[in-house]
Amino acid sequence: MPDKPDISRKLSRAEQITIMVHYYRAEVQRSLAWRERLDRTTNWAVAATAAILGFTFAHPEIPHAAFLFGLTIIYILLYVESRRYRFFDAYEYRVRLLHQNFISGALTKNLDLDENPFWLAELVSDLKYPQYKMDMTYAIGRRLKANYIYLFSILIVGWLLKIQLHPSPARSWPQFLDQASVGGIPGVAIMVLILLFAFHLAALVVIGRRPGGGRDVLHSGPKGSSGPLAKP
Repeated sequence: MPDKPDISRKLSRAEQITIMVHYYRAEVQRSLAWRERLDRTTNWAVAATAAILGFTFAHPEIPHAAFLFGLTIIYILLYVESRRYRFFDAYEYRVRLLHQNFISGALTKNLDLDENPFWLAELVSDLKYPQYKMDMTYAIGRRLKANYIYLFSILIVGWLLKIQLHPSPARSWPQFLDQASVGGIPGVAIMVLILLFAFHLAALVVIGRRPGGGRDVLHSGPKGSSGPLAKP
């Protein structure tokens, strides 16, 4: 009987490089797919913001509560995009790991695959035990800082302007508060809720400015000491 092939033999350097090249292409494609999903959610949020602004100001009879509904919709989209961002960051971490070690090593003729380097062990560990590199709060802060803080700001300013103009121009602060009421909820309570919401957004932006996530672990520069990589 013919001998069975030895499947436990050690792969040659050429075979290892071939596997890494194909794997690198797959990870880049997956990272780009999640990047496109992020952009798609952002486009939805921008379109929703524009629709709310145009619809409410084009019809004076529509109450300002439509803006509160709009804030809720945009926040839901922010949560969805933040969840997608966690996936993107996890896969982008692997791509950066390969960029800074495998690709750069091949280009500088300093590629080490035989001594089980740390980056390779880290990649293998991440493949066996995949996990997010950031928590949800930080992801929300990152996406809020990148795009959504501007959308929320536009909606809040539009909401204030809507109260000021409709159903009639407010001539005094009491009249403004009266027009800010929603159903049986007084205008003062609505203003306080929006103020708390704004502070909530500001706190998330501060959290999102701190280094965190997979890409912050990796550094660029000649000696790996130039600081965290920029994030989208």
